[in-house]
Amino acid sequence: MNLLSGLGLAVGLSTALASAHAVELPPVEVAGFGSMAAYQGDDPVAAVAPGTRNPRHSRDGHWRADGDSVLGLQVRLPASDSTEAVWQVQASDELGRRFRPATHWLYVGWQLSPDWRLRVGRQPLPLLLASENTKVGYAHTALRPMPAVYSLNASNPTDALTLTWAGHAWGGNLLLDLASGRNHITLSRGRIDVRASYMAALRWQRGALALRAGAASFRFNIEDATLARDFAALTQPDSGCSNCAERLGARAATHGVRGGLATLALVWTPGAYNVTAELTRRGGNSVFSPEATGWYVQLAKRHGDWTPYAAVGETRFHEKPLQLQATAGAAATLQPRLDLLDRSLQSPFDRRILLAGLRWDLFDGVALKAQAEHWQALRDRSTPRGGDIELGPGLAWDGRVRMLSLSLDFVF
Repeated sequence: MNLLSGLGLAVGLSTALASAHAVELPPVEVAGFGSMAAYQGDDPVAAVAPGTRNPRHSRDGHWRADGDSVLGLQVRLPASDSTEAVWQVQASDELGRRFRPATHWLYVGWQLSPDWRLRVGRQPLPLLLASENTKVGYAHTALRPMPAVYSLNASNPTDALTLTWAGHAWGGNLLLDLASGRNHITLSRGRIDVRASYMAALRWQRGALALRAGAASFRFNIEDATLARDFAALTQPDSGCSNCAERLGARAATHGVRGGLATLALVWTPGAYNVTAELTRRGGNSVFSPEATGWYVQLAKRHGDWTPYAAVGETRFHEKPLQLQATAGAAATLQPRLDLLDRSLQSPFDRRILLAGLRWDLFDGVALKAQAEHWQALRDRSTPRGGDIELGPGLAWDGRVRMLSLSLDFVF
């Protein structure tokens, strides 16, 4: 728990104790959610995982039972009619934790007026449709949020201040969220320290139609000793690279990286149908916040307790190559190594995702889902990569992989 979260919780608990002498408070609310899930990748070369932060992957038909599996518990302490403290703990197979419980929400909220609400403490910033319930499988029609968009922004918990205004406009309900905060993200090697992030999102709903637009900016440092050492070696005069110092310094900064996100979303629910579409655009001043666009469209139709659904989405990266060059007379093996590094930094991992699934609501609070996905690389099929597709160096891949997933989602 850091200073901001601890201070917010202390203020909320103090308020609760003081109010308890004056009024009879509502009872403490306890709720939870979870998923028991399994997934299988079919390719003998490219391994897949349900998310970019899953440390383990499946290949060649091997079933795994981590990935989407999660258990969460949330406690809400009403301090008064206008004040609450919320604590949410989750356990899932995340990098660096491996199912050890972690605090995702720990904030105090105040209803300042009928129109204004303030939250202070650890919370997800409400930028994307599923930002606040990414891990709550039961809340989604599909088995998980579409990776074509959500792999570009993981919606990590942030120690933040969020101010929300709710009102009426254009014949519907309007919601404005403004937020600022900081967080850190554990990597398989090192971490990312987000020094500052700022966000604004506008949500409008009228009848069966809901629209959303958001924007965010952020500044972060990458703390990776191995990466820093490798880059330092490449920028030395005797490295054999003629322009690494210039190109890496200009486009591969690891500290003071600045980036931004812009998002648009639509949800339309005419009758038994549900149409969801989301678009995000990411950019920055470093290849470690690469220019990219992601989008998807999903269609579902409910038939009683059964909901079949299908979706299509794409992720496209727009970074240009750095064009790293070996010096004249350098070893013949150096230029291929520089070319491989250049491709990796360019992130040429464009892909298309087609998926179809079926949700069966067994009873209130419990749903069983089966989902099949087809991922296709649209550009590069040989550059080593991690994240939700793992491909080692020197492997020949046809650019296609399928993943089958099963999940039992529940809330309580």
